[in-house]
Amino acid sequence: MKRNRVQDLPVSAYMSTDLVTATPDDTLGDVLGKMKSNDVHELPVLERKKLAGVVTMRELMRRRNLPPTTKVSNVLEIAPEITPDTALPEAAEKMISAGFRAVPVVKGKSLIGIVSRSDIVRALVDTRAVEGVAVREFMTPNPQCVAEDDTVEHAVQIMRSLGERSVPVVDKNRHLKGVVGLKDVVELFARPKVREHYGERAGREEKVGLEVKGVMRYPPYTVGPDADVHHAAELMAKNHISSIIVTENDEPVGIITTQDLMQFLAGLRERQQLFVEIGGLEDDPKDTYDEIYDIVQKEMRRIAPLVEPRTLAIHLQKYKPEGDRWKYSLRARFTTAHRIYYAHHFDWDLHVALTGLLETLYKRIVKEKERKVTERKRHHSA
Repeated sequence: MKRNRVQDLPVSAYMSTDLVTATPDDTLGDVLGKMKSNDVHELPVLERKKLAGVVTMRELMRRRNLPPTTKVSNVLEIAPEITPDTALPEAAEKMISAGFRAVPVVKGKSLIGIVSRSDIVRALVDTRAVEGVAVREFMTPNPQCVAEDDTVEHAVQIMRSLGERSVPVVDKNRHLKGVVGLKDVVELFARPKVREHYGERAGREEKVGLEVKGVMRYPPYTVGPDADVHHAAELMAKNHISSIIVTENDEPVGIITTQDLMQFLAGLRERQQLFVEIGGLEDDPKDTYDEIYDIVQKEMRRIAPLVEPRTLAIHLQKYKPEGDRWKYSLRARFTTAHRIYYAHHFDWDLHVALTGLLETLYKRIVKEKERKVTERKRHHSA
């Protein structure tokens, strides 16, 4: 595969130096206000001019029942170490692994900048790294959507479970009506609670009862399946958005997100082993991750001789459709040196669901290899 210029660019070429920061003694209300007014979802936290950690919108939404007077020190997270000289593909990989959308750039212990998904997208656009790739080959198909009359609380839960900032909004015929994102609902959760008892309860009920159509954005940015991924990346960079919805006949058939572009960039990093990302298990014990990695490692021994693996992203959702039993829904995105493969599987048993997911992936790779062999034979006979 031809080497792309973006592979050799350092973080310093695209990091932002116009910084918005917080202190450990700031309140969550203060931080949410800064995030909203500056349109950012991650803030470096400085203590005596030294980096103490990061406060993220992801963590604030996960713990949104905390009162706005809670100090930032209670929700502080430690970011991966990134320096000005870190190559962009390595930075993308570290951001994905740690689950951050923006990370501080440090020299020694001093904060000198921040690099975000938006900066990464800008680098991909400037270097034309995804030019010539069709959207239908890159998008995540069959995106999960919310209805116009779903509650905001439900939409937030969907975004959390998917690890995304926004989701498409559809009507009862699954026609696209808009898009709702964290930036559209952050103000609801940033409102201070004035009264101690009744006021708090009423505030929560108001948030739960508000419908998605009251906060969604319209029209959403869309592309067709035959568009170029470079065009989708340009739309993201120009409009400061985290996703582009792929439509056919006014229906969402796919979605391209900044996370997809991050995974593409991480896949350009030269490495000896496959980079595996597992999402959706934040509240599960570490043993669950270890079990998943063991199954992935076993199945990859079958797949590796067929293709050149780069990255494997598996996202898991679990829910209780009946009784106390969990049902697991898994989606996979597998990047090789020449193609992206997708698979989706679900089952009541996590191991069965994961094995089925990887078996589906294996069959699709075999089918694609057979298709190429058939095409070559036809070409030679012609």
